[in-house]
Amino acid sequence: MNSQSHPILIELSEHLPVTSITYKYIHGPESFSQIANQAKEDFLCLSDLEAKLDNGLLARTHLLQSGYEFWLKAFDADADGDADDERLRLIGFLKLIIELAEELEE
Repeated sequence: MNSQSHPILIELSEHLPVTSITYKYIHGPESFSQIANQAKEDFLCLSDLEAKLDNGLLARTHLLQSGYEFWLKAFDADADGDADDERLRLIGFLKLIIELAEELEE
């Protein structure tokens, strides 16, 4: 079963960049397990943008490769601090996506 049949995941995905792999997985044929795994990687990277991942990539590099390029540019250009609030919102939506996709996988 894939996420195309689950309206809550689709609604949650509307808060992600449409270019992100997690968004594309939710709207594509990928399994709930694949969605949860991608969302976890994005979640970890957004939680610490300077982290080094197990595969040797930096969190920023992973996010760039995962479709967050425009978001990262906006985040880096933000002088008012609003981007950090947006980052926290993204983290929250990813957490909800992870939890729901894992529940649906079971």
